[in-house]
Amino acid sequence: MNIDFLKQLQRILRLKDLEAWDVAMNGKDCRIIIVDEGRPSRDEDFPWLKDGIGEDKRENHITAHVFSSTSLENSEERMLYHIAEHLTDHVALAHCHVTVLFQQEDDYDHALGRLLQAKGYPEYHSMPLSMFFRFSQD
Repeated sequence: MNIDFLKQLQRILRLKDLEAWDVAMNGKDCRIIIVDEGRPSRDEDFPWLKDGIGEDKRENHITAHVFSSTSLENSEERMLYHIAEHLTDHVALAHCHVTVLFQQEDDYDHALGRLLQAKGYPEYHSMPLSMFFRFSQD
């Protein structure tokens, strides 16, 4: 499975604490939304760990939400995990946890809207065009 990063990976939004990417692979469209939580890691950031992360909490937490409208094969999840990992590998991981959460969602714009609202931003489609004149939209 290959992804042509020039054609099949497109950043649609870049803010200081949120980034959204559309990814096409194997005939499936997905969206990766990376959120800098701006807070220390918490046990609930790791839902797959029964007892949480204990004392290994770090100063900041980043969540990469991977949305797909259909179920993904294990190989597709691995590829999307590695893409999300690659998009966040510039942060100081000794001081920051990154989790990747996979979620099935039919309406990617609605998912983006929820995450934007949680960070205090307007809906994506209501952002004025002037916000897109620069490299970063904030």
